Amino acid sequence: MVKIGVIGAGVIGLSSALRVLERFPNADVTVIAAQFSPDTTTNVSGGFWEPHLLGETPESDIRVWSGKTFEHMQGLADSEHARATGATMVSGYRMTEAEEPVPFWKDLVLNFREMTEDELKPYHPMTKGSFFTTVMLDPALYLQWLKTRFQERGGRLLQRRLSSLHELLSDAYDVIINCTGTGARELLGDDKVQAVRGQVMRVYAPWLKMHISFEFADGTEGYVLPGMNYVVLGGTRQVGDWDTRVRAVDRDHIWGICTKYMPSLKSAEVQSDHVGLRPSRTSVRLELERVAMGGKHVPVIHNYGHGGGGVTLHWGCADHVVSLVSQVIPANSRSQAKL
Repeated sequence: MVKIGVIGAGVIGLSSALRVLERFPNADVTVIAAQFSPDTTTNVSGGFWEPHLLGETPESDIRVWSGKTFEHMQGLADSEHARATGATMVSGYRMTEAEEPVPFWKDLVLNFREMTEDELKPYHPMTKGSFFTTVMLDPALYLQWLKTRFQERGGRLLQRRLSSLHELLSDAYDVIINCTGTGARELLGDDKVQAVRGQVMRVYAPWLKMHISFEFADGTEGYVLPGMNYVVLGGTRQVGDWDTRVRAVDRDHIWGICTKYMPSLKSAEVQSDHVGLRPSRTSVRLELERVAMGGKHVPVIHNYGHGGGGVTLHWGCADHVVSLVSQVIPANSRSQAKL
């Protein structure tokens, strides 16, 4: 039996573990993590599908990974799993103050069109915008759904903090899948990994049905994301800031900017405030490396550095992980896999 260890229990780690176990049902797969839901970065995310360019990551890769993820998330929203995952289709506006090209992902979403001048008028100083239909998830519900499906297939969970890959030597894993996000900076000494602090609010405002986001010329941003169970208000994008405490000044900024452009929010019930550290990197690292451990070279598949795009890219990246696992596991294990 092939033994596979997946490090990390956010959306990247759990989706990778599940996809591997679906493809190789006879494998012994364990997810190892210092923290599980509700204490992951994924839990703080908006659960909103929208691609962004990520440093030096090729646009073609982002298109493939995000496209597969959109298909998966849309499938959940249209299925009996919608309630269990919080998956729902949402339409709305994305606006910018500065001129920018039409988004490279416009053909991946539904109903994409550019906003008219009349539509932009209420949102001064925004100068350009688009309307589109996308999909959202409830991060906590989705992580539970992934975990449940993984365990139903025989997957195991192990809560353990690692300071080095070599600590797994005694477990004799045939393949290690590294999905540690910001943790890769310490685990691997990867100084290309940097935290980008994000603070959000969750409010109860069931009358809101449209998403809206706006990016200002100075790089600041705001967004209102109406999910199935609550509305997410954001946000901040503070590069190199590792502080996970809620800040009143950021809370006031988020509330001010969101209620300015969506005044009906003023009567919303504020539920909670959250901070997460997006695992930014010069480029997404999704590759196979053979690491010398205990006299042999162990295949390590890295899948981290997705910045704020973890939810948007996760399913496509998990499929890429499966293809890399296929390159290194024994042929007899591949022959027993489900097709």
